[in-house]
Amino acid sequence: MTFGRSMEMCAGGEDPRPSLREAIGERVRALALESGARPADHGFGFMFPALCGPNHRLAPEPRTLKDLARLASVMAEPQDTLQGSPPPPRVRSAGDGDLPAAYTYLVEFLRNDLVWERRTPDEAGLGPDAFAPLPSLAGLLNRRSGGLDLDSIYDAPRDPQAVRRMLVGTVSPKPNGCPQGSPNGRPPRTGVANDLPRHPRSSEPGRDRAPRMSDARNDEHLILGQLHVAFLKAHNALIGSGLSFEAARRALRRRFQWMVLFDLLPKLCAPDVLENVMAEGPRLWRVERPAALFMPVELSAAALVLAPSMRRPSYDYNVHFRNVERGTLATRSVLGGGRDRPETLPEHHVISWEGFLPFAAEAPQRTRRLDTVISGAPESAQALATHHLLRGFRLGLPTGQALARHLGLKPLKDDTLLAALPDHQRVAALPFCEATPLWFYILAEAGNPEGPAGRHLGPVGSRIVAEALWTLALHSDASILSPGGPPDFARFSLSDLILLAAEEDGR
Repeated sequence: MTFGRSMEMCAGGEDPRPSLREAIGERVRALALESGARPADHGFGFMFPALCGPNHRLAPEPRTLKDLARLASVMAEPQDTLQGSPPPPRVRSAGDGDLPAAYTYLVEFLRNDLVWERRTPDEAGLGPDAFAPLPSLAGLLNRRSGGLDLDSIYDAPRDPQAVRRMLVGTVSPKPNGCPQGSPNGRPPRTGVANDLPRHPRSSEPGRDRAPRMSDARNDEHLILGQLHVAFLKAHNALIGSGLSFEAARRALRRRFQWMVLFDLLPKLCAPDVLENVMAEGPRLWRVERPAALFMPVELSAAALVLAPSMRRPSYDYNVHFRNVERGTLATRSVLGGGRDRPETLPEHHVISWEGFLPFAAEAPQRTRRLDTVISGAPESAQALATHHLLRGFRLGLPTGQALARHLGLKPLKDDTLLAALPDHQRVAALPFCEATPLWFYILAEAGNPEGPAGRHLGPVGSRIVAEALWTLALHSDASILSPGGPPDFARFSLSDLILLAAEEDGR
């Protein structure tokens, strides 16, 4: 079935009435967001509670923190391998994976949509003992529903001129000195409604042209922000096909679930693991009742923290910005400060998705392969690695070896672990040869040249990601996995999302 046909089917039928659970859930989440809280029955927990004991964790001592900091320092891509400037983004080079580069940001969008953490006041400092895991996860609260519900899209304002539609921001005129590309500076066939809705200028840095949504993480980088805009526009395109707000939201949620389960997971997971989960359901993490659902920290703090490994050091963003360092595409650096800076995203900063997905004859840019190397500025890469390694330690995540044994797998350890790592990381990894931080282990398993070699996750990472996202999708609003609820479309990929959003530019 074609993408256009799927919209016709959705438009042609009678608007589905929201279920009682959907209506109640929506009201609860709205009240929770307004009060700065989250629904009380959705928090964090362990997917594998049997591995919560001290025998399955890193040793709680000061030396562990020092070793983790040293390990983080070698996760940054060595500068001598770059030989000066980064290679052109469209030229395959060492470290490149096989996936179109847009999937890096779909993974990041997905994690932000599933997890928005806040802490209760007594847990704000994560406890007095910095050398031990948290005694409990009870103080960590998730403002998201924990399902594939597109909370990050629908916690934003609607268009006051057409309340069924989501509010989309308009871009600012291009400055002088942008001779390339279309006359207005935007990529061909794109309209002026291509920015997040923003607050006006303000003397308060936190509100100055900030996005009008409760969680601004998707505005930190232009590519991620433009993906968020695509979801907003896709909702509006569904409205344009004749749907009510509730029907369009339901339709987009179901398409998002399909995209995650049948477009993203086959690109991230080992085929045998994913086939098993899709055919038989989860083997290790089953949640029978929605009220018992929680966000597994093994997923949120380890197995789905993949974007740092997948990001390129530079991108061909559009015709105006080719082979530009990733850091220059930070939203704050584009908007900047001062009265001479634009009110909204300048129009020559609208993304050209043809460079990130297979829309054109020329191959798109690729993600970096999944492994333990983080590209970009060394200081930023090291800080990011330090954050995720220490976070896993403080949450009390099991080691990779403990989890592999629990799954009945032969773990990477000692020589086999070191052989899976690049040469420059092996000395720093020695203290963790038999007990490896879960996040690092999952990346090492994926990058193992004797295994996936960076093409996808290994058996431990694949099992966590496939089972967790299948379960979260099952208990999501309007789930496509619910009995009697088959989708009214045949497929919906990330490329289909961008094409659906583009229909708004043609209106």
